[in-house]
Amino acid sequence: MKKLHGALIVLLWHASLWATQVAIVGCGYVGLTLAAILSRENHTVVCVDIQQERIAQLNNKMLPIYEPELEDALFHVPASNAITFIDDIHVAADADIFYLSVSTPTGEKGSCDCSYLRAAFDDVVRVCADTQSKKIICIKSTVPPGTIRKLHNALVEKGLTHIDVVYNPEFMREGSALRDIYNNPIVLGGESVDAMQKIEDLYAYAAKYPIEIIKTNFETAEIIKYAWNAFSAIRIAYVNELALLCRLFGADIEKVIKGFAQSEQVLPTEALRPGPGFGGSCLPKDVASFSKIMEEQGFSCSMMHQALASNANHKKRVIQDVLAALGTTGSRKTVTILGLSFKPNTDDIRNSPAIDLIQALTEKGVWVKAYDPKAMNNMKAKFSQVQYYNSPYNAVMGTDCIVVLTEWDEIKKIDLGKVASLCKKKVLIDTRNIYDTQTLKKHGFHYVSMGKQ
Repeated sequence: MKKLHGALIVLLWHASLWATQVAIVGCGYVGLTLAAILSRENHTVVCVDIQQERIAQLNNKMLPIYEPELEDALFHVPASNAITFIDDIHVAADADIFYLSVSTPTGEKGSCDCSYLRAAFDDVVRVCADTQSKKIICIKSTVPPGTIRKLHNALVEKGLTHIDVVYNPEFMREGSALRDIYNNPIVLGGESVDAMQKIEDLYAYAAKYPIEIIKTNFETAEIIKYAWNAFSAIRIAYVNELALLCRLFGADIEKVIKGFAQSEQVLPTEALRPGPGFGGSCLPKDVASFSKIMEEQGFSCSMMHQALASNANHKKRVIQDVLAALGTTGSRKTVTILGLSFKPNTDDIRNSPAIDLIQALTEKGVWVKAYDPKAMNNMKAKFSQVQYYNSPYNAVMGTDCIVVLTEWDEIKKIDLGKVASLCKKKVLIDTRNIYDTQTLKKHGFHYVSMGKQ
């Protein structure tokens, strides 16, 4: 009976060659939600899971999980949109695209256990290895950065160039998965532009909604997924700490949330940019004060403590970048700092990352030159030994290394070709990511950015 059922599936599978044939490995929240969505888009979908009991439930139109609206989306559909559920990946050998949505649980020491994913990947590769037609393995499981690159490289080493790999992480929440699909971004990481486009084509619904489509490399896509979840966890942990603090002081957490949520209007998350560390008169002082309040109330390891520690460590890493770029051999080195104020459009140098950098460099015997449109007089009062210049071009003349700390418009618009002709060594550390990396390469700069590709 089972063989007859399998043969029938194969016949139905081959009868639907007009549509993209998709096999989804893993019948959990992600896999089943994806199956429902792709079926709505008129693709031929077969779901594969090694748990025979789960497949039996699905074939009897019973969900092995609870997710609102998913039962109707999977089972109460026209015959042409019917989804097939099987426990043998070989039955789906003719699929064009294989999605992997298997579990990647926490391992014994807290790391991500990718053994289920690797097993599923190997199964699909064995099924696809002997065919010459193009295949795509699209991975949706959450994995550490570097994982997909290793899987991709393994295919290349085996000469299986007809199989492309795309990473397409999911951003669905249990309890609202079907709705989240139509609101959350589509992130595609890969080496093959054609393969990423084929995956994007499956999501035709995106054109009807304000859905952001981000195409990038494997590593960026992997980190986007982790960053999304971690940022959510950080916000929840922060609100929980505030709730307990409100209870201690008799404040109203709902009003507190309403109040600080307005900060999104001033500094929306999408406008955040990396830099050399936060400074100024407000953030360091107030976070330190708030941290002390939390400590006095029994929060020995609050989010505020961590923010201060992280900022201090980040400033140290910038200093390490500069010292590493200078090297240890040769004559006494010269560093030019462009931007002294903690942010543009102010002469305020309080807690500016420039102070930490100048202090560290002078202690190492490095000559420091500097330019800032407004903050030089304030910095002169603190560091008289620094050489200050009236233009960025005079400041970079004969220098070994340029460090950009403040994104003044004048510094952003600097003529990099002219700078390259004036400096002694073309070494530039762009802590604000204000320069185009291709332009820097064109002018022969060795540059360090803040995570910019």
